[in-house]
Amino acid sequence: TEMNRDNRPYSGPVEAVKPNPTATFGPPGEQSSGGYSSPNYHGEQQSVHSPRNHSGANRPLYDFDGAYSSPDGNGENGYYRDGGEPPEPPKHPHAWRRRVVLIGGGLLLLWLLLFILPIPFGTITVTGSKNVTVSDVMAAGNIRYPINLLQINAGQLEERLQHDLRVDSVKVTYVLPLTLQVNVTERRPAAVVATQFGFATLDAKGQVINIGPAIEDTSATIISGIKLGNVLLGDTIDTPVIKGALSYLNSLSDEGRKEIAEINVGDVNQLIAYTVDGLPLHLGDTSDMDKKGPLSENMLRDVKARGVAAQYLDVNVKAPFIKTP
Repeated sequence: TEMNRDNRPYSGPVEAVKPNPTATFGPPGEQSSGGYSSPNYHGEQQSVHSPRNHSGANRPLYDFDGAYSSPDGNGENGYYRDGGEPPEPPKHPHAWRRRVVLIGGGLLLLWLLLFILPIPFGTITVTGSKNVTVSDVMAAGNIRYPINLLQINAGQLEERLQHDLRVDSVKVTYVLPLTLQVNVTERRPAAVVATQFGFATLDAKGQVINIGPAIEDTSATIISGIKLGNVLLGDTIDTPVIKGALSYLNSLSDEGRKEIAEINVGDVNQLIAYTVDGLPLHLGDTSDMDKKGPLSENMLRDVKARGVAAQYLDVNVKAPFIKTP
């Protein structure tokens, strides 16, 4: 006997309720499809085939979900119906500034390390000199191994090298990639003069660049007929006859200077130069010495060209002549 809700016998006909396997519930305006549905948070029925419940399509509830089409189960990926694109991740407008700061800080740190630490960085070369070496340059500039160009003051190095008596002029430059080039113009020995304790080598300006007990540089012209006192390295000789002899030598060409072996200045009114062949050249006093040099070269070329057996040459600017036997 069937009982109703009041626990009273129910005498009416009994109808069996048959489930409808195709019944679905969904949002209004959408066509229902087969399958069971589940209630959503608003009490509505939501199909299990909804894009939100589809396998692999669980998505947060964003504003653009309505325009999203879920995969259809045939291997096609979901897409946006209006042709739009998913939202881009948030941008960081100041990220490039951080990169610039990091790169700049790294370069600055590397520069400081190279400037402070004894790290090898570059090389030194010396040009224009046979006597001044890289070791001499490092000693003058107080440079230690390993060589680091960032720790070298080029201007200070030039100033210190100018005090080297072997150096007439110097120029320090940087050459790519990492080379410090020291271009040296050496002082050329012009003459050798006897001193109280030996011989002094003079440059073209009369500065003593070497002292020794004997003549060391045979390429320099000997100035005879005078003896200096106790001279020191770096001294400048101001004796008029020596200055006159140096002026004569400086007016000669390189080839002409090689022809003059000696200048006797014993008589200040009659300086006499001797060639390597022993031919005397009477120079007179110390006036017009810069003109007597080229005149001497012309007269010597004339003697050789004509084959004259000359006794001496009178190098008189106003009236030069060749004395023959």
